[in-house]
Amino acid sequence: MLTKRRQKTKMRSLLTILSASLVVFGVVGATGQALADYPEKPVRLVIPYPPGGGASLHAGVIATVAEPYLGQPLIMTIRTGGGGIKAAEWVTQQPADGYTVLMGDITINSLRPLVEEVPFKSSDFTPIGRITLDPLVFVAAKEAPFSNIKEMVAYAKKNPGDLVYSSDNVNGWTYVAFKALKKATGTEMRGIDFGGGGPAVANVLGGHTMAYAGAPAVVGPHIASGALKALCTGSTKRASTLPDVPTCEEEGFPVQWEVWLGLFVHKDTPAPVVEHLRKAFTGTLNDKGMARLIAKINSEINHIEGGEWVKVLAEEQERLKKIYE
Repeated sequence: MLTKRRQKTKMRSLLTILSASLVVFGVVGATGQALADYPEKPVRLVIPYPPGGGASLHAGVIATVAEPYLGQPLIMTIRTGGGGIKAAEWVTQQPADGYTVLMGDITINSLRPLVEEVPFKSSDFTPIGRITLDPLVFVAAKEAPFSNIKEMVAYAKKNPGDLVYSSDNVNGWTYVAFKALKKATGTEMRGIDFGGGGPAVANVLGGHTMAYAGAPAVVGPHIASGALKALCTGSTKRASTLPDVPTCEEEGFPVQWEVWLGLFVHKDTPAPVVEHLRKAFTGTLNDKGMARLIAKINSEINHIEGGEWVKVLAEEQERLKKIYE
């Protein structure tokens, strides 16, 4: 028989194990309930660039349509700096609970981690889904001394370094577009970085620079109004939103530079939350109202979800490496 002391010791051990088990089950139960109730509050959509560019234009449309599918309002939060780096880093520092979503793009999530020392890796994010895939459109200021891409290249060759264009950031959308053009044509052109598409296009519109390359959503209205001259698009086929603008390849310049916008969350976000977000944004992007609103900003949906997009992103990074060889 057990002595009274041994009985008491055994009883205390059993009570300790039972208490620990109840704590564990309580935590698991609370976590499971939290996941089941997600989302219980508004979700932040982080925009990494200044207002007026492609990211903020598309985010505004998505936020207008998303609530019925998401179950909570989608609140736009603009965090600029470092060509999108500050916003991406900030998202990696937030709780992995699905309440902070990054509006990412080809330069933040694919290019920069390849060619720069940045405080995050591509693998620090879980892709939710791609929203758009648009060619960059080369445009010229209304008063620029050229009206098509052939004339612009001829001007740059005749006047090395005199052609000044609006850029966004080092290794940003426009930066890479002109890097590819200069490499293909052997020309010298000077870019001025303005920190984002909004300020960049404002400066070419104001006549402070001679050219720019931006998303159809940003430059399309200015082409339609005659404020900017369309030169060519960096795609293999003409953009459906700008059918009268030739591709750069049609004009004799093998420049292809298509850019996407997409949604990402912290890599440690629980799988059920990721799945909820993917379903919510798939519903949003398939909404008829969404299609009408996107068309109004000269863009179109080109959606890829989850696992398929992970594969596409990996292939894309291999292509990007070649531009920087």
